[in-house]
Amino acid sequence: DARHWYDSWYAPNNAYVVVVGDIDHQQAFALAEEHYGPLQARQLPARKPQQEPPQVGVRRLTVKAPAELPVVMMAYKVPVIRDVEQDIDPFALQMLAAVLAGHDAARFSKHLVRAQRLAVEADASYDPTARGPGIFYLHGSPSAGKTRAELEAGLRAEIDAVQQHGVAVDELARAKAQLIAGQIYKLDSMFAQAMEIGQLEAVGISHTQNQRLIEKLQEVTAGQVQAVASKYFRDERLTVAELDPQPLPQAARALSTTAH
Repeated sequence: DARHWYDSWYAPNNAYVVVVGDIDHQQAFALAEEHYGPLQARQLPARKPQQEPPQVGVRRLTVKAPAELPVVMMAYKVPVIRDVEQDIDPFALQMLAAVLAGHDAARFSKHLVRAQRLAVEADASYDPTARGPGIFYLHGSPSAGKTRAELEAGLRAEIDAVQQHGVAVDELARAKAQLIAGQIYKLDSMFAQAMEIGQLEAVGISHTQNQRLIEKLQEVTAGQVQAVASKYFRDERLTVAELDPQPLPQAARALSTTAH
């Protein structure tokens, strides 16, 4: 199966070569031609449709596997960036993730981990540049003595608070500063620059719009964050997956104990 996948999709007409740094452009093109020029373009398979049947309520699944801690993961269907200039919601969703879990004083850490002690960890994540449908994740592990259902209720309560009461101006400013700083500082790495260019181009966004992506984050308002929380975080967009931990094998348990 792996070989078939490789033979089907790994073709020069389905790839990008990204080179960053202090380089000689002509030399880079010559090397690319030397190594990739002999490879022939070929017909790619038709992409399978990525549309799921409409949901009418929450989808749930439970996985039982050896693990130390239970896990709750909530996945909401949301949009991704298709038009950098016209889109608003994907940038507001990025900011919502930052408000919920973008720094040590964000809502999940402050409320669920420290104040309520519902979770040993809780996080929110969202990739606005996916090729297919977008997913916004809320996930965490309940604290000792707390159940997965209690943690799910806590995660839902944090979303409900944004829906009902919005986000304070200073809270948004802090989340915005953290998120934008992270976007800028990661480009200190040559590898990160190359990844950023390649990933943007692969989903149909020109790498020349990278600065505009940061500007769009800066333009997000508290009202827009509240609006996307209300618009997308509904049960007909939600799938909940739970890890029900089973006893670890003896060797793994001993290794875990040694690590702690």
